[in-house]
Parts: sequence; C-alpha cells; structure tokens
Amino acid sequence: MACAAEHASFNFFAVAAATAVVQHREGRPVGVASISMGAAAACLPSLPDILEPAVHPNHRRFFHSITTATALACLMHRVYKWEAEDEWKRLARVLLLVGGGAYLAHLARDALTAKSLPLI
Repeated sequence: MACAAEHASFNFFAVAAATAVVQHREGRPVGVASISMGAAAACLPSLPDILEPAVHPNHRRFFHSITTATALACLMHRVYKWEAEDEWKRLARVLLLVGGGAYLAHLARDALTAKSLPLI
C-alpha cells in the first residue's frame, strides 16, 4: 500500500500537470495556478481512505473502484464546464476540482499497485 506521503507527492504532480495542460489548452500562461492547485491537492492525500480506511491490504471496495473513478471524472467534467457567475461559486468550483483531482490522483496511484482497483 502506498503511504500518505507517496499519495501527497503523486497528487501534487498529477494535479499540477493537469492544471498546466488545461492552462496551455486555453491559451493562458502556465504559471502559479498549476503549482497552487498541485499544492492544494497534496494537502488531501487520502480522501478515499477516509471513506474506506486502509486498515488491511484488501480494503479497496466501492470508493476505491474504477466505477467511482469514472463517475467522479464525469462529475468533474461538468464542474469544469460550469461557468460560475460570482466569486463564491468560482471558489466552490476550484475547491471541487482540487478535491476531485486529489481523489482521482489517489485512485490512479492505487491502480498502479499490485492490488490495483476493483471494477465495482
């Protein structure tokens, strides 16, 4: 099992890279935002483990599954497309994207282990 420090560093690089790609695709300069989003995601290294604590190697069930990852990715796509009108909604959008990115990065890291992820 990957430890919280490994998940934190993986979250940082995965979310920072994803943010940089989005900034580049949108024609915005790649800069501090990608580092900030990566740092925020690194602060949330074990969101799935809150729902399914890693007390043994076979702890991965629904919240550590390919089904959950797919549903979350679809939800995050909708949040990404959301055009928030006011400052509070923009903040909520960013927080949802960072939290979702951290969750997906955790699952991606777990998928690379010998136990991988269950389908459901």
